[in-house]
Amino acid sequence: MFLKLFLLATLLGIAIAACPDSNDKEIRGFCFKFVVQKMTYNDARNWCHYQNPVGPSYLAVVGNKETNNNLAVYARSAFGASAEYFWIGLSRNGSSGSLSWDNGFPVIYTNFGSHVGNNYFTEKISNTKWDTPGDNEKNYFVCSYDPTVQPVTPKATTPTTTTAANVNCQLGGQQTVLFAYSNDLAPSVVLNTFSNSYLNEQLVTIAISRFDTRQPQSIMYFSDYIQAYTYVSSHLPDSTLGFGDSTTGSNVLDVINNFYNDISSCGSVVMVLSKRYPNTMDISSTVAKVRQYHGMVNFLASNAPSGGTQSRVLFDLSSRTNGIYSIEEDATFLHFIGWMPLRERYPIYAVNVKVSGHGSQVLPPMSVPRDVTYLIMVSLQSHLPISNVQSAKLNWFNPPFPQGALSMQPSEWAYTNSNSGGNRRIIDPAVYNMTIDYIYTNTDVETMQIRFYSSFYTNSWIPYSN
Repeated sequence: MFLKLFLLATLLGIAIAACPDSNDKEIRGFCFKFVVQKMTYNDARNWCHYQNPVGPSYLAVVGNKETNNNLAVYARSAFGASAEYFWIGLSRNGSSGSLSWDNGFPVIYTNFGSHVGNNYFTEKISNTKWDTPGDNEKNYFVCSYDPTVQPVTPKATTPTTTTAANVNCQLGGQQTVLFAYSNDLAPSVVLNTFSNSYLNEQLVTIAISRFDTRQPQSIMYFSDYIQAYTYVSSHLPDSTLGFGDSTTGSNVLDVINNFYNDISSCGSVVMVLSKRYPNTMDISSTVAKVRQYHGMVNFLASNAPSGGTQSRVLFDLSSRTNGIYSIEEDATFLHFIGWMPLRERYPIYAVNVKVSGHGSQVLPPMSVPRDVTYLIMVSLQSHLPISNVQSAKLNWFNPPFPQGALSMQPSEWAYTNSNSGGNRRIIDPAVYNMTIDYIYTNTDVETMQIRFYSSFYTNSWIPYSN
């Protein structure tokens, strides 16, 4: 809806509504907030998304010359005579080179300056040209938002959810599972992990893709496991095809986007073996595409990445698509693939909760539809080491039903280079109250992924976690 309204207002110049904050500036129907704080591009984008007092917004989307010129005039007044640049919401994908606005709006109007070799764009106040300073430079910035969209601000301690976009997508049919793997991994890691994936037992179409290669690879589809295995065996990682450096970002997001462009079946699942991080944090269009088809993206991530800069982006993608992000040693991928939701591919409960220090939180209730075995997975945080986590205990209860719990003490885990733990339990059908108890020895705010998965589709789909 935001994108459609933005396009309409940009092309036609319709004045839609006054800005809810009188200090914000209205230009062609959209509101712009000038933030007098210097931040990196990613921090500025996060501020617009999550901390704007008027509600969620985007780094400034500049769709025409009038908006561009007005922003420079207002910026001079807001930021002072000594200010030179401010961040706008245009960024370049480090691997593909493609440009995109923060809200996914197509890049039609441009006003490039002479310095555009980096990934994040500023507008220069003196001449309105767009340049790319250093990616870690700090600048003032401008947020943009549609004043007609009613903001929904989540509570600080309660995870919020949103439904998928495509209401015509019908679940319950045959799924496709994409098994995608980084070319930076050892060939034996990929083949052994695929062999232990349980895909030979599943009535699914199997898609295969190798990524992190200089030339993009096709996604191949197989209705037979043996054919898929044969293809993987003949397309194992090959160092001569790789990037050959640690600075190039992974193109895994392109693979995921292409997969959901290819398929039309609902509920299809992505299972990624990752070794390299992307160099972009912009996953908004990818998230929207996955949600449109009720998809889910999961990662087995290497504890020793080979390159890329944005260590958090894959965790965030799995978080926002009800998937799980598990960090492991490469050599143990073949063991942990059995704990990924490939046999149990239907989430019945997915919550991302912010935790810090020592405490307990009440979570949203969980509705268990039938008496079967469920896969329970919890990622305690987005990174290693896990030594800052003393314990965590997930509880579900509904008297007179017995209380269930999953306790985790990472110091006792056999695999110390891991961020996740899980179990499989038979749970009686009921609506359960949920709590999480935790002891982290530091005071950093961490995001915990809490998931329950079923191997049966039950004519319902839970909302996506944010």
